[in-house]
Amino acid sequence: MRVRIASREDADIVGKVHSDAWKSAYRGIFSDEYIDSDTASKRRNEFLDSVQDDTCTYFLLEESDQAAGIVKTHESNNTIEIESIYILSEFRGTGIGRQFIDFIKEERAGNIFLWVLEANTNARRFYEKNGFVPTGDTRTITRGGEFKQLRYELRR
Repeated sequence: MRVRIASREDADIVGKVHSDAWKSAYRGIFSDEYIDSDTASKRRNEFLDSVQDDTCTYFLLEESDQAAGIVKTHESNNTIEIESIYILSEFRGTGIGRQFIDFIKEERAGNIFLWVLEANTNARRFYEKNGFVPTGDTRTITRGGEFKQLRYELRR
């Protein structure tokens, strides 16, 4: 697997991978109507807006020169928030997500945290298996309804 920072020239592929992987990750958690409202174009524009922010980085995860996933992070004051990790369904279970976590541990200093849906038990197991622990902090987000998120931090 190769990890690289996505550039503006990658906007179309980032948008497509983000949308496709997001839809498959949340189908059955969010309503079908909400899931189906997401588009590659919307995610492309989100990427282009975000890369103007110096604290935001999108990583493109590639396997055999094929886009396999994206990761969006925010870095500030020696703290990294992993805002999104989305792996295309055909690459899930191949170790790409774990390899990215290993990459971020090695390449970035500081505290690493993320928010995960309480209802997303697969993601919670993945993060816990890779050294993240729940902090007890929660928040509510609206995604076609209200959903509880749990904050996880990486224990080094």
